[in-house]
Amino acid sequence: LLYLDAFTRKPLIATTERQLLERHIPAILDKGFMMLMDGHRIKDLQRMYSLFSRVNALESLRQAISSYIRRTGQSIVMDEEKDKDMVSSLLEFKASLDSILEESFSKNEAFCNTIKDSFEHLINLRQNRPAELIAKFLDEKLRDGNKGTSEEELEGTLDKVLVLFRFIQGKDVFEALYKKDLAKRLLLGKSASIDAEKSMISKLKTECGS
Repeated sequence: LLYLDAFTRKPLIATTERQLLERHIPAILDKGFMMLMDGHRIKDLQRMYSLFSRVNALESLRQAISSYIRRTGQSIVMDEEKDKDMVSSLLEFKASLDSILEESFSKNEAFCNTIKDSFEHLINLRQNRPAELIAKFLDEKLRDGNKGTSEEELEGTLDKVLVLFRFIQGKDVFEALYKKDLAKRLLLGKSASIDAEKSMISKLKTECGS
């Protein structure tokens, strides 16, 4: 501002961005992106998004997100030893991605669609197994063993699980298991809350029809 002609500002900034940023996009993504995502480093990811948008490199960032979700998700879904924690881990992973999308990536629509597509891919890697585990998870939550959970917390959990349910392709497998578990809960009087049971059925009705 003090020494140079004003018209040089734009080309100088463009050159600086090209040399310091654009040339190093692959290296930045290869060496830093996964670490930032794993560490849930909201501010740093926000900076990355802002800088990448200056050099039209958001497409590279979008592809990196897709690869990250598929790679991380695969370790959650494909590890049979961790089946009992799969649904909880997927819920945590999805919540983390949602907050990063909102706080770091400005709710970018393309990024939002990428997260949905990648999540749908990973949750169907093991055919019907996630559907079975989601039904089992709901059965545990709706049983009277969850007395320590408030109605609001239970309702929130049901809503979150419904998000996972939308991604699974084996909905008929889920339905068969859910019906069987529901019948058992009702016949044995094991439901934590009849209101919660009704609420979940109405949610499923909205998703799948009567």
